[in-house]
Amino acid sequence: MQNVLPVVLAPALVFGLSLSAIAAPADQPGPLRVGTATADITPEAPAWLYGFGGRDGVKASEGVARKLLAQCAVFDNGQTRVALVSLDLGRIGYAQLRRLRAAAEAASIPQQHLMVNVSHTHFAPYDEDRVPGVRNGEYGALLAERTRGLFAAAVADLQPALLDFAVGSCVMGMNRRYLKPDGTYRGGPEPRKPIDPDVPVLRVLDAQGQVRAVLFGYACHPTTAGGRAMFLLGTDYPGYARDWVAAAYPGAVPIFFQGCGGDIKPRSIRPSNGGSPGQFHCVLLNEEEMKKAVGYELGRAVVAATAVLPPPVPANRPQELEAALAVPVPLGGIVEAVPLPSKEHPGQMHTYPWHIGVWRIGDLYLFGSQGELLNAIGRRIKREMPGVRAWTCGYTHWGSGYFADAASRPEGGYEVDNTAFAVEAEEILVGNARRYVKELQRDPVHAAPVPRLHP
Repeated sequence: MQNVLPVVLAPALVFGLSLSAIAAPADQPGPLRVGTATADITPEAPAWLYGFGGRDGVKASEGVARKLLAQCAVFDNGQTRVALVSLDLGRIGYAQLRRLRAAAEAASIPQQHLMVNVSHTHFAPYDEDRVPGVRNGEYGALLAERTRGLFAAAVADLQPALLDFAVGSCVMGMNRRYLKPDGTYRGGPEPRKPIDPDVPVLRVLDAQGQVRAVLFGYACHPTTAGGRAMFLLGTDYPGYARDWVAAAYPGAVPIFFQGCGGDIKPRSIRPSNGGSPGQFHCVLLNEEEMKKAVGYELGRAVVAATAVLPPPVPANRPQELEAALAVPVPLGGIVEAVPLPSKEHPGQMHTYPWHIGVWRIGDLYLFGSQGELLNAIGRRIKREMPGVRAWTCGYTHWGSGYFADAASRPEGGYEVDNTAFAVEAEEILVGNARRYVKELQRDPVHAAPVPRLHP
């Protein structure tokens, strides 16, 4: 069942730029303009791929199944700008994040107003040379060059806009933390454990009510299949989901953001004869067909969520349309590097802080955290902010590493074993998410400095 939250004609809910394009006073938000830009970040030469340890040092990529994209949406209210970036990558390093922040600042986007999210596809290159046996220095330079103009291009595309928002539902994902009868981790499909089925969808409409962009998210690993596709560059399911959305909204730009899906994989399984509950493999479909199938399933959920939204303003009511386009839209963001207690030494903070942030677009709040957050954390953040339109994302900022929720700790297993933080870290992360939302509700244009982790 869909949880649909349509935008209606109220100052807090309908956002836009007046047709007369009156600039907002410096201390007040004004009407909204939105621009988008897309860049091809596919390597031009074979590259070492991220995500499956068994591939490291074996061989580089052997071809391209789908081109990789960098996409950006910039929101401008005459007072400040917020930029949301999506990359078809498994992760990025801190050096690339710094380059993106510098490019954003050059386009008058404050660093704390920049969200960088990766899809976590396991069929994209490492962006740096820091992994043993991996040498992708040429790709790091290409990525920096291809993304440098992304923000300027999106700013050049700024146009008066209205927004609407809905939350759909999709069960394409399945929890992968199978439990043995004694309650400990074994690994494999686990239909008894929850997923986050939410499909948040933010539509950008022009002054005539036509859809220009569709931003959407889901919490699930892009690791649909291996086999012959293991060494092919590609987007996995997010690219096919974008295809479905683009077909439903011709001319619109679909942009995917990865959620808190550290323990979720696509639901493509077959029974096993070895007593295991199953394995994550294909059923009667080859690798590419399965990637399409799960991607299209997500795409259908996006379209279904928005199909029931009425037009923000009927086309035959120009005065109401102009009034809606003139509504001020608050924008802002907070990014912090928060020290977290170490699992090995609970009384001590971890050796490096953990990047988390919240970005405000009107009455919508996007939470983003570094690393692979298990889905229970994303669901908890939304649950503990009733009445707030919250969209939760992992795989944001830079780096990788698992972040297991407290309830999963006694089970052990892969995600728990690879979590660097003590169990108390969840309370710190969730508490900061709530705090950021409250601060942005009071002061949308937040000027907290973005932390610098390295000289």
